[in-house]
Amino acid sequence: MRLTQSTLIGAVCVLVCSVQASAIDVVIDYTFDTTNFFGAGNPDGVVAGQQARDALDTAAVYFSDITNDSFTGISTPAPFFSQSFNGQVTWEWTSSFTHPATGVNTTLTDQTILPDQYLVYAGARSLGGSTLGEGGPGGWGWSSSPSGGFTQGEIDQINQITADFSSDVETRGQATGFANWGGAITFDTPNTWHFDRNTAPGAGQSDFFSVAIHELAHALGFGSSSEWNALVSGSVFTGAASTAEFGSNPSVSIDQAHWLENTTSTVFGGATSQETAMDPDITDGDRKLFTTLDAAGLTDIGWDLTPPVITLVGDLDGDGFVGITDLNLVLSNWNQTVPPGNPLADPSGDGFVGLVDLNTVLGNWNAGTPPTQGTAVPEPMTMMWMGLSVPALLRRRG
Repeated sequence: MRLTQSTLIGAVCVLVCSVQASAIDVVIDYTFDTTNFFGAGNPDGVVAGQQARDALDTAAVYFSDITNDSFTGISTPAPFFSQSFNGQVTWEWTSSFTHPATGVNTTLTDQTILPDQYLVYAGARSLGGSTLGEGGPGGWGWSSSPSGGFTQGEIDQINQITADFSSDVETRGQATGFANWGGAITFDTPNTWHFDRNTAPGAGQSDFFSVAIHELAHALGFGSSSEWNALVSGSVFTGAASTAEFGSNPSVSIDQAHWLENTTSTVFGGATSQETAMDPDITDGDRKLFTTLDAAGLTDIGWDLTPPVITLVGDLDGDGFVGITDLNLVLSNWNQTVPPGNPLADPSGDGFVGLVDLNTVLGNWNAGTPPTQGTAVPEPMTMMWMGLSVPALLRRRG
């Protein structure tokens, strides 16, 4: 599905979730990043490429952390040979997806997908118009090729192997709900991107981290699966979790793959209100995080989710607001070496208090809710800073 971009500018707060035990491991595979967008081939240079990779990997960790499902692995059974007759059986499975760097339908044969692994191929190419990214789950197929004769006992063994294999490929061992081997996502190359997930986007910049969250959700089946389509009725989505969260059937966009434009919710695991991550567009200069309504959509198609524990980046004193006390913590420890990950002075986690940490605080200035105080002291405002599915597209507003 596609995401598009608007040209308005908005303030943003940057949030991350704490690491918790998870079942599904969303793995980004860069094998088909043939233009090396996530490295030295990035149009903005090697540092931008590394930042893009970091942002996408962090988005994948986010989804890994909030999912509690358990998937079987997929591996092609070894050929079976009769011990009594001349019979033999071989099996094969294929995965198909849109090559992220070329747009060509690509098929792989007999991959090994580990238990609980959800594989997402990533890359970039020119998508045209205002489209920022597209993503969706992949397609699959399997076959068995028996020949010759077998004993009845061998036939029973073959049937069991085939049943287990087909279950692994088709449903990852799940009784109901969306399940797949993975999918593919791609990002637009001729675009003014903000790649650094640790700072907020500026005027005229598309936030890469926001688009990564959006497209990975499509790769997980949001708006791009039969389970989703079964719950769309005309212009509304009828999933029970989404309806309960929204208070009525939430409206969907014209492509029926997103929430209606400008739908709002609260950040998943938090209380901050924002436009949903899974409506079809994003405003330049904004960062959109995954919301409770977005999570309800994934729940309705079969995912088991747990809200993350949210930390406000730049909130060094833990009061839920990025302001003068956080700045003073950085300045009072300036040029000091601290234990890596020290939350009281080193938000970058590199073990040294310096410019990166200062920029993290300033880049998220006034984010959060000011603590209640007897006398309100105004602080300066600083605006710095997913058969083969039809991919869902994210675009600019325009």
